This record gives sequence, structure tokens and C-alpha cells, in this order.
Amino acid sequence: MILEERPSILLNHLVRFKKTTIPQLMDQTQLSKRQIKYDLDKINHWLKEEKLPSITVQRNQFIDVPVKVLDHVSDLPVFSKEDFILTDEERYLAIYLYIFARHEPISSAHLTDLLKVSKNTVISDVRKLNDMIIPFLVKVSYSRKSGYHLKGTEWDKRVLLMNQLNILLQKPNGEKLLHYILRKGGRETHLEEITQHLLSLERDFHLQFVEERLSQFAFFLQFYCIRQRVNKIVQIYSDELDVLMQDPLKVVANKLVHLLNLEEAESEIGYLIIQLQGLSLGNASVVKDDHDLLLSICDRLVTEFESKACVTFQKKNNVIETLYQHIKPAYYRMKYRIPISNPLLNEIKKEHKELYFIVKELLLPIESLLNITIPDEEIGFITIHFGALLEKPKQLLPKKKSAVIVCPSGISSSLMVKHQLEALFSEISVEETVSLKEFNNNSFSDFDIIFSTVPLQTRRHYYLVKPIMTPMEKSSLINEVYQNLFGIEHQGVSSNEFIQLIEEYATVFDREGLKIALNHLSIHKNATRYRGNAPVLTDLITKETIQFKDQLPDWEEAIKVAAQPLLIKGVIEPSYIDAIIDNVKTLGPYVIVGPEIAIPHARPEMGVNQIGMSFLKLTEPVYFCNDEKYPVSLLFCIAAIDNKSHLKALSQLTRLLSNKEEVQKLKGLDSAEDVLQLLDQYSKVM
Repeated sequence: MILEERPSILLNHLVRFKKTTIPQLMDQTQLSKRQIKYDLDKINHWLKEEKLPSITVQRNQFIDVPVKVLDHVSDLPVFSKEDFILTDEERYLAIYLYIFARHEPISSAHLTDLLKVSKNTVISDVRKLNDMIIPFLVKVSYSRKSGYHLKGTEWDKRVLLMNQLNILLQKPNGEKLLHYILRKGGRETHLEEITQHLLSLERDFHLQFVEERLSQFAFFLQFYCIRQRVNKIVQIYSDELDVLMQDPLKVVANKLVHLLNLEEAESEIGYLIIQLQGLSLGNASVVKDDHDLLLSICDRLVTEFESKACVTFQKKNNVIETLYQHIKPAYYRMKYRIPISNPLLNEIKKEHKELYFIVKELLLPIESLLNITIPDEEIGFITIHFGALLEKPKQLLPKKKSAVIVCPSGISSSLMVKHQLEALFSEISVEETVSLKEFNNNSFSDFDIIFSTVPLQTRRHYYLVKPIMTPMEKSSLINEVYQNLFGIEHQGVSSNEFIQLIEEYATVFDREGLKIALNHLSIHKNATRYRGNAPVLTDLITKETIQFKDQLPDWEEAIKVAAQPLLIKGVIEPSYIDAIIDNVKTLGPYVIVGPEIAIPHARPEMGVNQIGMSFLKLTEPVYFCNDEKYPVSLLFCIAAIDNKSHLKALSQLTRLLSNKEEVQKLKGLDSAEDVLQLLDQYSKVM
């Protein structure tokens, strides 16, 4: 495609949404009207060269993308050598990948031919690339004898390779650029063959690969083979290598080496075992060792999550097993610095910030235990995993249309998509979620609708969705689904269109503020926001729900007293207090979350009428379960109506209780006014 990055992204956006308007594009892309029209001109110029009809703008608003353009863009061929203009970032990525795969000394002439830029630009790009990759302990050097080459350990070079591939494959034309780089380096592309080898290993050894990473790993193996064949070998400490050689995946790694026609160096077998572990979903059902560390960690994480989030999972073992599926490959990725991209990270931090904070706090001890650093990307995936389990879709109306979801990103994203769609469409029942491989191997003709998080190679109509959708994306999806299924046309109205209408009749003093406010409105009655307005800490803990006592006879009485203000206000029934006490007797002191701190709670159906929270401070601690190991002097009793509405207040409380100085200060307070003043500081957080 003779398109720069921005027009290319715009074209992909138009193909994806099919029906949209200029104002909606302005909202969705954050481009000005002038920029959109400028990029449309570039797109139409390219379409003309391709002998395709132009994209038109009707009545200066509605954008019409011809069917021939939709078909052509979904099946674009591989780049030819004059086909594109690289952005600055793409040039830096191309330089590293080209040098990594080199088989001869690389001069400036090679890079100017590769990038289609001047020698001075090449020199400048290499300098900027080196600045970017300092944290990876790799450097691009130059000598007359060797030309441009890489300095650093082979392990570090491969870590950076995976990082660069990750970034490039997120771009609209990333795969085609990779084919171009390999071709310019005189390398044949064996991507399809490598992919088939991986799929055969998955089938023959009953493995389950994370589909979204499979494509990335296939490209990595393409470059890996090039290095291996010129004897670029990694070094692994002997003790660690001995452990890896006992791994059940050793036989798979050996088979892969054989399929790729590589030398069977022991350190490289170990290296491939690590990569396969990072690629394969964990399977708790086949864990033979009852003391498997990662399975124990998942059990601990779920238990502590229930405690910190004040929820109880009805099928806890299922939750542990699904978490293990994610944690096992994530552990190997983190331990061995295998990078992973999370394109949803910013949306997760925004849409689930309270839950993200709770999960991040929860994982801190795990970092120390495993001696690893957990990146934000992995925290984000674990957050949506728990977020999906917490979601409780509203009661569906009688089922009219059946749907299947295709999602290669793993169980967490599948659950997230399912719950969002069930919340958006009462007329649709999501019957099944499947992997991309399962979809390609079956017709799924029994289903009325197909939703997918990735483009599909199928003649059947399907809807492309995100695991986390913005209100605008929800509105566009509703438009498309209702029009196709029920013949109901509902043209979405953008915030820009609202503002233009308002300005005809009134003066707008804060246009940007109004735009932000309008973006939070629901465009369609079914397109509700994913999260409601959750109460903050001081909305729940008030002067009436704060108590001080010198001492109480035992922990049971402490729970009863702590919950009394909620009982008086009608927030809870007496059965809720009984349930908390019975749970502690059965499960142990699960409500203790820190030194002398407890958050008594039970399930909503045990007698909660509305959301609430109370606080009791004791001068003399009580001992839970009559055990001196569990003293408690601060009790925060929580009544939650569901799994989510209390999370904002709870995350604020967690921030306070994570600060040892603030806890000590709280223990010294003796008036409701002083307690509220302290809580108010944390109610403004997040």
C-alpha cells in the first residue's frame, strides 16, 4: 500500500466500521475534520492507482466505503519493494531486525536501500535506535570490517528481537513489513511452514497454545532459525539447564528442532522449552504434584482476592484452574523476559482502575516470592481475568438469536466480550466462545451471529469487537447489529454533532468540557456504560456508622457490634451477621487483611439490602477464632449488593490500610470527625 501510517489506520478503521460519519470519526480517531479529509484524499489517490472506486462523503457527513474496497483491503497482497513509506518508529524497528538477520557485513548503502532514506538519516536513525534500546543491554555498532552489527549477549539480543516483533505486529502493515525486511536481507520466508509445525506439535502433544502469541512466535522462529544456522547460541547456567531438561516439554522442543532442521545444542533445547512454556496455557487438571508452586500461588491469589475484594466465588476451584491457565505461561514470560503486548492496558486502567489497583497490591508479595518483576501488561491481563469473573450479566429476555464469539486472546478476554455483549443485547444469547482454530475447523452454521476479536477469513458476515469497548464503539456495534438483524437503522450521534446543534441556540463556554461530558452519555438505551457510578469511601462510612469501644468480650461480639449501624439503617438483615460469624468458624479468619485489621463480609444473598460500610475501633483487641495469633482492633464491616459496586470504596480503603503510618494514626483517633477527615483524603483518590 502506498500509504503512510495515519491514512492506513484510517482506512482500516473505515473498513472495520463500514458505516460512520465525519463527526464520529473525529471522536473515534481524535483527528480534525481537515486531517480526515486530507487522509481521505490520500486514500482515494491510492484507490485510483489500484483501479478501485473512491470513498465518498455524502452530504458532507456520511462516509460510504464501496464493497469492492472492503473486499480488496481485507485481502491485500504482500509488499512489493516500492509499496510504502516507513514512519520513524518503523525505520528503527526495521534497522534492528535487518541487522539481527544479517548474513554479510551491512553498510550504510544496505540501510539506505532498505529504508529509502539518505545516508545522514540512516546515521541519525541508528543513533536514535541505540538511545531507545539502552535498557535491553544491546547496541548497534559499526566497524569497517564487520559493518553494522549487534553488541550484547545472544539472550539479550533475542529479548529485544521479541520486543521489536511485538511492536511491529501491532501495526496495520506489520506482517507485510516483516516479509519485506526478510526479503531485502536475502532470506526466504517459511512462516506458513513454521506455523504448521507448531500446530502439529500442539495437536500431537495435546498442548494448548495462546493463539494470539502463536503468530508472533512463528515470526520469532523465522529469525531464530537464521541465528541458529550461523551458530549464534545462547548460554544458560548449568543448574538451570539441568532443571529445564527434566521438563515434560523437552520432547516437544526436540521435535521442533528436528522439524526446523537445526542443531540439537542442549542450551538451545532449554531455550525452546522456556519459549514453549511461555506460549502454552497452563492445565491444572494434569498437574501431578500437589505441591506445584504455581498452582498453590493461584489458590492463594484467589483466596486473597476474595478477602481483599470482599467477594466469594461460588465455584472457587474453577476460578483457580482458569487463573492457572494464564499464570503459568505468564510466569515463564516474566522470569525469562519474554515480552508481551497488552493493547487493552490503558482501557483496563481507565475502566477498571479500582480492580487494577487491588490486583496490583495483591501481586506484590508474589513478585518477592518468585523473584520476578510483574509488568503492567501482565497485571492488566490478570485484572480483566478477575473482572470477567466478577461480571454478573443482567437477566436476559427470551432468547431470539444465538451467537458465537471467536477470541484467540485467552479465557479472560473471551469472558469480557461475552459479558459485554450480553449486557448490550437482550435479544442475543451468547452460546459459545471458541478459539480461532476451532472456528476455522467448524462451520458453526447453527449460530445466527458471529462476533470476533480478530479479522476472520470467512464469507459469513461477522462483527469485529474489542474485549473492552468504549461507549462510541458500543453504539456503532449496536447500529450495525440492529440494522443487519432486525432492519432497524439507528444513526449514532457524536458529541461534535451535539455541540454543533447546541451552539446554534446557546453559547458554550467550555466546549472541551461539554464534549467530555457528552462522550459519557449513552447513545442508545442498551449501550449502558460498563461501570456505573460507584460510591466512594465517605459515601459509605458516615458519622452514624463509626463506633469506638474500649473492649468487647470476644470476636463474635465485635462483629455484631461493628455491623449494628448497618442493621439499624436497614442495609443488612440479621442473617448477614450470622453468615459472617458462621463463615469465620468454618473457613477461619479470612476477614483479616492486615495486622489488627479485619473486613467482615459475606455473600450479598445472605441478607444485604443495599451497599453499606461501617467502622469499629477497639482500644483493646479481640482475638479471632480465640487465637492470640489473630488480634483485631480495627473492623470495617462491608455489605455489598454485587461483586463490583463496592470496589471503588474498597480500593480507597485498601490504599489507606496499605500505609502503615496512616493505620497508626487511625488507631490513635477517638472521634468520628477525625476519622472522617482521614477517610476523606482517600475518598478523593482514583
